[in-house]
Amino acid sequence: MTLDLFKVAPKDGRYQIWDVKCTKEGQRIFLKNLETKGDAMDVMVEGMRKCQVEKLLRERDIPFEVSTDKTAPVPYYPSPPPSPTRRRPNSPPLQRPSSPYSRLSYDAKNLQKRVLDWKNYYPLHLIYNFMMDLETQFPSTCTVSSIGKSVEGRDIKMLKISNSDANNTGAWLDGAIHAREWISTSVVTNSWGKSLEFSSNDPTHANFRGEEPFSEPEAAAVKDLILYSGTPFKIFLTFHAYSEVIAFPWCFTPEPCPDYVTLLEGATAMAKAMYATSGRMYKVGNFKDLMYSACGTSIDWSYGTARIPFSYLVELRSKEYRFLLPKEEITDCCKETLSGVMALADFVDKQKCTTCNVDVRKLR
Repeated sequence: MTLDLFKVAPKDGRYQIWDVKCTKEGQRIFLKNLETKGDAMDVMVEGMRKCQVEKLLRERDIPFEVSTDKTAPVPYYPSPPPSPTRRRPNSPPLQRPSSPYSRLSYDAKNLQKRVLDWKNYYPLHLIYNFMMDLETQFPSTCTVSSIGKSVEGRDIKMLKISNSDANNTGAWLDGAIHAREWISTSVVTNSWGKSLEFSSNDPTHANFRGEEPFSEPEAAAVKDLILYSGTPFKIFLTFHAYSEVIAFPWCFTPEPCPDYVTLLEGATAMAKAMYATSGRMYKVGNFKDLMYSACGTSIDWSYGTARIPFSYLVELRSKEYRFLLPKEEITDCCKETLSGVMALADFVDKQKCTTCNVDVRKLR
């Protein structure tokens, strides 16, 4: 088999990143316990197991290529201070994921002086400081509040931007739902404004789906805020990385949702604005068609249960660098995404909302 690309990891010789493509159902079954996106997936292979894994893939006629990003970003990410953890009885110890491509680098002397400039990736406390600064500078429109605690006992802070008009409808934007998707945090702060097929009931598994719906405090906090805040939301945007798509419900079935055409038009408006800003083309469509089958996603819940009519999951840059988007591209990604968000807001303002008057207290 001829490999189109063969790049060995320059940062850490112990590992390689392999791009594996499934072309037959049996191949997918073989790899079903690995995290997948559509018919392709990234697999981290330890150097000493390279020959063994390569033999397994070749025997099953699964095409692959060894690919590692030429440039990995160096996040400004100091080690966080110890924090209390909350675990269920008999649950396994919490462990932070590690990667040979994570490079923790910062100037301790200037730690407290750093501000968000979207020229690098930053830790949680600096992001929270940025939010608090906005509240200080714009007290009539910006409000920071804690909507709950994370599983590790940290405050989950939310920035609300509003002119206090009781007739306003809301737009929800979230990022950093998945820790390795650094660019999503940059996009949200710049804008201001688990699957049955690939999930596991094993609490130690990376794709553990939880013991029950909203069993995790982070998800429960978002649910409670949206359902019980008294604000009717029109837009729900959750930002992820790295497939460059704008997807909408449903995620668990290829069947079109009731508002398929309207959601497609909204996604297209976003994609056009993003293309006009940077020349980067984002695919649009049903999540299941563009990505993979996933159950229990936030946009299926926001659209189907919370009745937020314009619910989208945006996969940001970059197919080339995957999760390790170079810091030099942060600003461009933020600009194109902000253009898309503004275009969606304009589109939504022109639509008749049929679900905004739903009594959210009845959706508990």
